[in-house]
Amino acid sequence: MRSLTLAICFFMLCLTSSGAAAQTATATLVNETSFEIHRLFLSPSSASHWGPDQLGKDILEPGYEFTLSGMPCDDYDIKLVDEHGDECVIEGDYLCGDAGSWILTDEELLGCQGFDTDTASASLVNDSSYDIFALFISPSRSNHWGQDQLGNEILEPGDAFIFSGLPCDNYDIKLVDEDKDVCIVQGIYLCGAEGEAFLTDDELLDCQGW
Repeated sequence: MRSLTLAICFFMLCLTSSGAAAQTATATLVNETSFEIHRLFLSPSSASHWGPDQLGKDILEPGYEFTLSGMPCDDYDIKLVDEHGDECVIEGDYLCGDAGSWILTDEELLGCQGFDTDTASASLVNDSSYDIFALFISPSRSNHWGQDQLGNEILEPGDAFIFSGLPCDNYDIKLVDEDKDVCIVQGIYLCGAEGEAFLTDDELLDCQGW
């Protein structure tokens, strides 16, 4: 697996067809991950603090791109912050001229954030009308559920719960709603970045046997 540092080195090549005389830099970040990028900071490596958030009030959603332009040729650090607040920092790459596009993948982003890409990361979005009071996840081969992943929290309609750091495996998931009705989903294989799964009323009630 190539590291993100190696990947961004291509993104930040300083010598292009415009030649070494270029005085400013232009580069495009393409978000091909499953995650929204909520904040993007750029700072000369010699600086002791980050500059302003380049995205402002915008969000770089999956499948979209953002262009940085007009920066003086220099060594730069870049910090990306995703929808969960996880940070990816790339340090000390020289940016000059037309550097083209850098395509950011799940593997690169998670690796940069320190996650083991041999593990699973996924989001369960409660798109139903019911509060989820308990959530259990267990390898399918196990005979017990383990602890409630929500603890003292409640997964309310519109909220999301993040599974992360799980070894790649087949899993069973048990959900308990506000009426203490139980939904068990069996044999889901999780590995890598699985993106978002949306729990709807129809799916929850069908799973509960209604």
